[in-house]
Amino acid sequence: MDSGAATCVVLRHDAGFPIGLQSMQRSVPPKDQLLKRSAWGIVAFVFIVGCSAFGAVGGKLALPYEGYEADLPQGWYQARGVTDALLLTKDGLPLQFIRIKRVSVGQELSHTKKKFTQGMSPEQAAEIEVDALRSTPEIFDFEVMESTPATVTGRPGFRLLFGWKTKDGFRVKRVHYGFVDGKWVYRLIYQAAARHYFDRDLATFERVRESFRLL
Repeated sequence: MDSGAATCVVLRHDAGFPIGLQSMQRSVPPKDQLLKRSAWGIVAFVFIVGCSAFGAVGGKLALPYEGYEADLPQGWYQARGVTDALLLTKDGLPLQFIRIKRVSVGQELSHTKKKFTQGMSPEQAAEIEVDALRSTPEIFDFEVMESTPATVTGRPGFRLLFGWKTKDGFRVKRVHYGFVDGKWVYRLIYQAAARHYFDRDLATFERVRESFRLL
């Protein structure tokens, strides 16, 4: 695989890792040492910075066409080629990313036949998100570690904490905030390698989430 093409061309993403970077991630031995994983992440980071599809961010970003604004962290990079979500990373997408996205009520979802509906409760919306992620083929040993009510930008919502392994044993954790607002369902997601990266950057994500506002 051409490493530069892999990071520049592949900008779509699914419930697990960004599509196309999964093959890069799977090249990491499941029992490898953290040092090797960190070094691999630095290599991915260099490729990302060198690709024009990614750009440095920091400070407030308003996206009127998506209906929200948020304060973005310094030292992170935005996948500018992604048009259906705000996608950020610091060290490379397989190691960690923050994703903010909204989907329309009634829209067909990947890996589940269930759909969001207007007026549904946060608990019902959370169940759909869990079902969709649990049914993703690339996810193994899936675990819902937490499922609690949460308030996002003053709206009643939910907070989910997931954990799973990839096919090759790479452990991943994800925090997922969500809420329904009229005809939209908003998702605020932080996903990272369970070891080292998840705990390190969790506070950064929470600050982004706290700054999130609807326009």
